[in-house]
Formats: sequence, C-alpha cells, structure tokens
Amino acid sequence: MNQEILEDYIKYRFAKNKTKDGRYWIEKHLRDFMEVTGGIISRENLLKYQNWYMNKYPSYEVRHKCYTYTRNLLEFLYKMTGDYNFRELKDILEKPQRPSKKINHIILREDDVKNVIRAIYNLPKSPYDSKVRHYYSKIKFIAFVLLASYTGQRPESTLIKLTLEDFEEALNRNPPMLWISENKDKENFPHWVPLHPIVVEWIKPVIEFYDLHPQGPTENRVFEYHSVLKALRKVNVKAVHTGILIRPSHFRKFFEQMCNNVLMVHPGLRDYIMAHNTGSLDVQSYDGKLPSEIYEQYMAAWGEVNLVPAEVKLERLIQQLSTTVD
Repeated sequence: MNQEILEDYIKYRFAKNKTKDGRYWIEKHLRDFMEVTGGIISRENLLKYQNWYMNKYPSYEVRHKCYTYTRNLLEFLYKMTGDYNFRELKDILEKPQRPSKKINHIILREDDVKNVIRAIYNLPKSPYDSKVRHYYSKIKFIAFVLLASYTGQRPESTLIKLTLEDFEEALNRNPPMLWISENKDKENFPHWVPLHPIVVEWIKPVIEFYDLHPQGPTENRVFEYHSVLKALRKVNVKAVHTGILIRPSHFRKFFEQMCNNVLMVHPGLRDYIMAHNTGSLDVQSYDGKLPSEIYEQYMAAWGEVNLVPAEVKLERLIQQLSTTVD
C-alpha cells in the first residue's frame, strides 16, 4: 500500500469517527498493521497479524477493535480498487469471542435454606436484646427467609416494601395470594404471588404479634433489609456447594434454580412470580390468568417442598413469645 492510499484511508475513517479515542485507535491500528505485514496484503500476512494481536492483547475489547479495523481497511481497499480479493480476504479473520461469564456465582438447594433457618432458630439471646425482641425476631427472620425462598421476590425492591395491610389482605384471600403493586416492584410489574402453606404458617404470628415489633418499622412495613442482612451475617451460613456466605438476594436465586433444575416449573410461571422477563410472551400469558389458576399451578410444583427443618418448631417460638408477653 502506498502512502497516498494510507492517507486517504485515514481521512475516510476520521470523517466517520470524530472522537479523540476513536481516532487514536484508527491510527494505532494502521501503524501496527503496517509494521507486522510490511504493507503487503496477503492471506499469510493477515493470519500473521491476527496471531500478533491475539497474543499481544488479552482484552476482548482491544482484540475486537483489531479485528473490526482490519476488516474496515480491507473493505476500503476494495472500494478504492474494485479488487474483489480484498473483500474475500475479510473472511480469513476470526471474530474474537467474548469470554463467557459465570452466571451462577452461587448454587443453593434445599439444604442451604434449611441450614440458614436452623442457624437462626438456634441463635442464642444477645444480652442487649429483650426476650420479646429475641423470640419475635427469630419468627420474623425465618418468615422472611421462607417468603423469599418460596416466592423469589427481590429483597430490597419488593419484600421490604410490603406492609402489614399487604399481608393481612393476602391471608384473607382464598387461596392466599400476595398482590405486588407496580410501585413495589423493580420492573413496575404488578403481579400475584402465591403463598405456600408453610409461608402462611410463619407469616401469621409475624402479623399477630406485629405490635411487639422491636425494630421501629416505618409505614407499617413488616421487614427491614438491614436487620435481615445483619442476622444472616451473624449466623454466618455458607452455601454447601460453593462456600459463599449466604445473603438475602441468594434466596431469589434459590427459587429460580429450584424452578429450573429441580421442580421443572414452566418458565412463564416462574418469571411471572419473580417479575422477571416481564415483556416475554410466556409472562404475558400468565398475566391473563386468574389468581386461583396461578396458585394451583404453583402448588402443583412447590406443594411438597418443605424447607423447615424437623427440629425447628414454630409452636415453641410462639409459646416462648406468648409467655414472655404475658
């Protein structure tokens, strides 16, 4: 390639890219390309240049620039000369592959949730806590874990926004269904959430003893994210399969993984309940179903799942709390 063609190429590319960073890479690519190939366009030299930038740059973004800019150069040469060989040579280059991302940083199964519940249940009383606070907090934290695990709702953008009235209305419905309004969902997607009988069982005393709430809720909200986070840090339970410390957001992942890998729940039902992929046709089809139909299909999959360890007794906690209050 002669100097005149190189100058024309730079002018052509600069006319399309006026950013400082873009122009830097256009000039850098051309300098490197000319140095490696000697300005001779051939199959062998293109492969030589490709091997050069693949070894020199570990970054996908830079590799992709080298790939794209080389193809742009070949296309420009084709337009300038009419030589179709330049266009055919573009196919020699292999498009860099973006490195795959590890989607599941944590894998949770039933034993993990049970370990968390067991650890909360066995927490010793802090000298700074009253007995009322101690027993009520245990019930409430376990109820939160169960609600999050059985429904896959987002802890910070949904669960902590739920009020006393939300739960009272849900428990009075037949079947028990929690209504998530659009202002309590990250995606502004109003939807029904089925409440598993075990969730109902643990939510009832949370509501019944709500006036004893020791942590100062606002706007009648039932759960507080930082209190739950603090409790999980205190029990320090790690996931069996990955060794990662379990956090509130992981229970949403548990629900998704159970639906996908264990219970084989229909993707539309899973995503509708989770308010995930809300624009998909599958989710839209469930948006048109009756609450009773959603509950029936949910229970067909989740009905036999019991996440409460045998030694964890709600009755005992309620008795201890009631005795303390009396």
